[in-house]
Amino acid sequence: MSSVYENPAELELTGDAMADAEPLDRARPSRYRLLLVWGTALLTLFFVTQILQLFPTLGSFQVAKITVLIVAVVFISSREGITSRVRIKQAPQLKYAIGILLLAIITIPFSLWPSNSIGFIVEVFAKNIVFVYLLVQAVRSDREARVVAFALVAGCAMIVLAMLTNFGPEVKIAEDERLNVAGTYDANDLALLFVVALPFAFFMLRGSRLFQQIFLIAAIGLMLVGLVKTGSRGGFLGLIVIGVLMFLRGSKQARKYTLITAIVGVSLFAFAAPASYWNRISTIFDYEKDYNARAEEGRFAIWRTGLEMFAARPLTGVGIYCFSIGHSKFGDTRLQMSPHNSIIQITAELGIGGLALFALIVWRSLASARRIRRRAREDLAPENLIWLASAVEISFIGFLVSAFFLTHAYSAIFCFLAGMSAALFARYEGDRRQRLDAEGEVEYA
Repeated sequence: MSSVYENPAELELTGDAMADAEPLDRARPSRYRLLLVWGTALLTLFFVTQILQLFPTLGSFQVAKITVLIVAVVFISSREGITSRVRIKQAPQLKYAIGILLLAIITIPFSLWPSNSIGFIVEVFAKNIVFVYLLVQAVRSDREARVVAFALVAGCAMIVLAMLTNFGPEVKIAEDERLNVAGTYDANDLALLFVVALPFAFFMLRGSRLFQQIFLIAAIGLMLVGLVKTGSRGGFLGLIVIGVLMFLRGSKQARKYTLITAIVGVSLFAFAAPASYWNRISTIFDYEKDYNARAEEGRFAIWRTGLEMFAARPLTGVGIYCFSIGHSKFGDTRLQMSPHNSIIQITAELGIGGLALFALIVWRSLASARRIRRRAREDLAPENLIWLASAVEISFIGFLVSAFFLTHAYSAIFCFLAGMSAALFARYEGDRRQRLDAEGEVEYA
């Protein structure tokens, strides 16, 4: 059986020739691979970090759409890309993500607002699924995984710098001193983004060059400051969870970095966080004072309405991107409210099928990352998979904690995690099959 991530020329190597072949991570990539990887890194900047919202004048040029079109054309027009591509069945998370897209299309006739669902699918969700597919095809080696992850971390660092310097017309300070970049992401969304990016930055420290480590440490510090500036309680909870997990999952050397990061983080929180931030955080432990528990437009009331939508339409839901319409119909008020919970969002909008596919993506991602990390430490998988497996696992857990209070069931952040997890699984399976083939050839000889 052949590897799912080697190119055709390398697949023909067997026996002694295989032993003399240059490893894929150290081989010089083809022009096609360079274009695909760097194009996908740009898409990560545009789709996941939404860096273009710092430059609103570029919106009229459709930079993101043109980039995804170019990357897709590069992939489709390359013989190497087609012949050595990762099949959908070889990446379960990709298969389930496509399943969500198909379910969203199938349920359009049952949507409370069909044209709204169609518009969201065409303008947002379909592009996110294409992004997942390109991630799986682009991330075939440790070097390529680092390029894409560096793009994520760099984009987050630039956003925080823009927040601190008030760069661009979209950077705004709310009345409660919460600083955010208006547009696609509000303060809570940015906090979720930083929670997801921090494990990638932390685990990339291992195996990086000195100047890369300096950049990653600086980026970690900036993201911690950014979390304070957003004033997000969900982001704070996510930070606590990923901080504990990074300490537990890391090696002895990594735990040293964790302690240093924790000390820096506590110092930053102690000196940079305003009094209003700690006042908001204190409501986590005294939720009765929080409007979300008391007000009709609070999260608890919205979640109850979402469960009522699911009970009324368990098979089809109210239609993708129609929760707010459903809230005005099923709720006690006529207000159109966002779900503020990713699980309730997909359950209410796509029914039991959407929830099952979402849960499968999360479960396969966490289970495979944990298994790959364990097997790599037992020398049964490449050692360079450890950092990516650890980052994917902890970022996904951080996502589940912070996105429990946000609307991100179909977002680019979730799709990025699904794509990186699928790429990790495909790389592991490719190496496992190659090892089995090599063992079979030795046994045959």
